[in-house]
Amino acid sequence: SSAASAHAAAAVVGKVDGGGGAASGAIAPLPAEVVAEVRAELARCLTEQGVQMKTAGQRATRLFEEAVQAFEGHSAAHFQLGVEASEAGDALRAKASYTTAVRLHPAYMEAWNNLGVACRSLGEPEQALEAYSMALKVNQNCKKTRENMAICLLELGCKSLQAKEWKQASSYLKQGLVYNSSNADLYFNLAVMYAERHKFDRARVHYELALQFEPRHMNAHNNLGVIHRRQGNLDVAARCFEEALKIDPKMPLANKNLGALYGSMGRMSEAISLTRVALDSNPQDAEACNNLALLYRDRCDVDLCLDYLAMCIKLEPDNPHAASNHLMSLNYQSEKSAEEVFEAHRAWGERTEANIKPQFTTYTSSVLPPVSPSFSSSAGAGGAAGSTGRAPPLKVGFISPDFYTHSVSYFIHAPLRYHDPAFVHVTCYSDVAIEDDKTQHFKRLVPCWRSTFGLSDDEVAKMIHDDGIEVLVELTGHTGNNRLAMLARKPAPVIVTWMGYPHTTGLTRVDYRISDEHADPPECPGMTTEKLVYLPDCFLCYTPPENAPAVSLRPAQQTYGAITFGCFNNLAKVSSATIRLWSRLLREMPGARLFLKSKALLCSEVQDKFRRAFAACGIESNRVDLSGLQPQTGSHLSMYNLVDVALDTAPYAGTTTTCEALYMGVPVVTLVGRRVHAHNVGASLLRAVQLDDLVASSEDEFVQKASSLAQHVARLGALRAGLRSRMERSVLCDGPRQAARLERLLASLAVNRNAPPGGMCSGAPPTAGAETAELPDKS
Repeated sequence: SSAASAHAAAAVVGKVDGGGGAASGAIAPLPAEVVAEVRAELARCLTEQGVQMKTAGQRATRLFEEAVQAFEGHSAAHFQLGVEASEAGDALRAKASYTTAVRLHPAYMEAWNNLGVACRSLGEPEQALEAYSMALKVNQNCKKTRENMAICLLELGCKSLQAKEWKQASSYLKQGLVYNSSNADLYFNLAVMYAERHKFDRARVHYELALQFEPRHMNAHNNLGVIHRRQGNLDVAARCFEEALKIDPKMPLANKNLGALYGSMGRMSEAISLTRVALDSNPQDAEACNNLALLYRDRCDVDLCLDYLAMCIKLEPDNPHAASNHLMSLNYQSEKSAEEVFEAHRAWGERTEANIKPQFTTYTSSVLPPVSPSFSSSAGAGGAAGSTGRAPPLKVGFISPDFYTHSVSYFIHAPLRYHDPAFVHVTCYSDVAIEDDKTQHFKRLVPCWRSTFGLSDDEVAKMIHDDGIEVLVELTGHTGNNRLAMLARKPAPVIVTWMGYPHTTGLTRVDYRISDEHADPPECPGMTTEKLVYLPDCFLCYTPPENAPAVSLRPAQQTYGAITFGCFNNLAKVSSATIRLWSRLLREMPGARLFLKSKALLCSEVQDKFRRAFAACGIESNRVDLSGLQPQTGSHLSMYNLVDVALDTAPYAGTTTTCEALYMGVPVVTLVGRRVHAHNVGASLLRAVQLDDLVASSEDEFVQKASSLAQHVARLGALRAGLRSRMERSVLCDGPRQAARLERLLASLAVNRNAPPGGMCSGAPPTAGAETAELPDKS
C-alpha cells in the first residue's frame, strides 16, 4: 500500500541520514541520485496517501506539506497544497502553489487550469487567460478548461463593456464563444453591447440565443422585452416581461418595464400594481416613483402624480427626468396659480444654471456640414446655398427627440419641407430612439441630419458648436427626453424654444420663446425667462396626416339621434375645473351626450373614476361615453364622425387634437384665460381658421357658445362640408408662408444676438413680417 511504501521509504532515508559517525560494520552512504529517488518516492507516497485521506473526508494538509519537505520538486504535492488553499478561500496562497507546480511540470494541465481559477479570484483576468491558454496547449479538448476560458473572456468582455470599449468587448465575447458556444451569458452580453450601440436587430437575435441555451435567464427575457418594445412589438414585449416575472415575480426591472408597457396600452390598474411591486421591494427606487407618478398623471390623478415625483426628487435630487416631469405636471393643475407654476420653472432654471456652466463663450461660423446623401434640394423652396453675390445661408439647427410620428412632427414638418436652402442651412439633431417612415421622410427634407440618441449632453453640445450653428431651435421643453441640460452649456450663440412645450423652459440661456399674440397676448406679458418673439397670425403650422379619412358630411346628431360633445385630449388635461365646466353645459342641454376618448379610458377603474366625477356634478353615467385609444391614426380620426362639437380643456388646452378635430370638420369651443400660453393655444388655432366666435372669455360664455353651436344644425353641416378646405387654405396649413416667416424671424434674432438675453418682455414682442424693416431681405 501507499502508506506501507511511505514508511519503507522513510526508514531508508532515516538510515542514510542517521548515525553520528563512521562505525565498524556501518552501511556505506547511498549515492546522491538514489537519495533523490527515495525522497521523490516518499513525496509521491505521502501525496497519494493525502489524496486518499481527502477522498475519505479527512484533512490531509500535513501530508502534502511533508511531501514537499521530503522532495521540493514534487509538483503534485504543490498542486494539492494549491487545492487545499483554494478550498480554504486563500487564492493568493493557491496561486503560489499552482505557480510552483507548473514551473516544476510545465505540461501539468490541471495545475494550469487551477492557476487560472486562482488568478480570476484575485481579479487578474489577463493572467488567468494566459494560464488557461497554457492548459489548452497541453489538452485543447479539456471541457472544463474551455468553459473556464470562456468565463474569463466573459469577465474581460464585461469589463470592456463598462468602459464602453465596444471593439475590445466584442472581441473578448466572441472569443469566449469559440471556447464555449453554449454559454448564455456570452450571448447576453453581446446583446447588451449591440443594444448600447443601437444595433437593435442584432441585440434581439443575441438575447434570443441566450434564452436558447438558458431558458430561465430572466435578464435576457427582460432585455428582449425592452428591444421588442422599442421596435413597436408591444404584445411580444409583454410576453417577454411576463416570462421574466414567472422566474422571479418580484424582479424590479421586469415589473417596472411591464408596468410602463401596460400604461402605454391603457391598462392602468395593472400598470400601477406592477410598478408598486417594484417600489415595495425597494422603497429607495427613484425610477419606480417616477414611473408611478406618470401612470397616475395619465389617469388624471395629478395630485398623486406630484406626490410621487416629490418622493423621486427626494431620493434623487439631481434626477433631470423627475424635475421636468414635475414642471410638466404643474401645467395640468387647475388649482395652481400662474405665478406658482412660473416660479417653479424659474427656480429649476436657476438651480440648473448654477450647476452647469456655459461650455462655450466664442462662436464661429464654420464651413457648412456635408450634405446628407438622402437630401434633395428640390424639397426646399429656394435655390442652392451660397449663390454668387449672396451672404452664406444662416446655419439653423432643430433639436428634438420627436422626429417621428409624434404630435410635434405635424408642426415641424412644414418648416423642414419648405425651408429655403439659399437662406438657411438646416441641421436636425435627432434624439429619436426608433426611427419610422416619418423620420426617413424628414431626413430627405434637410441637408444635414445628426443622430444624437445615446450621446451625452457634452457630446451633443460639442457637436452643435463644432457645426457652427448660429440659431438653435429646441422643440421639446420639459416634455420627455429633453436636452435642456445640454442647452445650459450654451452650444450656440442664439437658442430658441418653440412649439413643444406650453410654458417657459426656466433657463435664461435660452434666449427666445416663439409664440403669437393670441397665445401670449402682448397686453398680458407672459411669465417666461426667455424673451417672447411673435410669428404673425399663428405660431404653429399644421401638416395633416396623408392617410386622414374622408369627413362624414352628416352631423353626428342626425346619425345617432342626440347632440354629442366630444374631447380626445390627453386625460390629464381633463381637470376638475374642466369636468365642472362640461357638466354645466350638459345640464344646460339635458338631451346631449359627452364622448371622451383617451388611452387611460381603456381601464374600467379609470372609467368608473370619471363616471363618479361627472355624477358628483349631476350628470348621469349613461350620458358619458368613454373609449380607449384607437390603434391607427386613420381609425382615431374616424371617431370624430361621432362628434358634433369638440370641447377644449382648461387650463391646459389641446393642440394636436384641436387641429385633428378641425381637419375632420368638427368645430372646437375653447376658453381663454390666466395669461398662460397653455390655456390660450386653442384661441390661436381657432382664430387661424376664422372661428374667432368659438373662443370664449368666460365659463358662462363657453357654455353659451357650445350649446348654441350644437343646436345650429345647418352651421354644423356647413362646417363639416367646408372646414377641411377652409383649414387647408388658412395660415394654419400654409407651409411655405410659415417657413418663410420663421426664417426671417430667426435671421433677425441672429442679427440682434448681442442684445442681453432673458427677462420678461414689456410691451409688444417683436414679430416676423414683411413690414419689419430691420429683417434681412429674402428673394
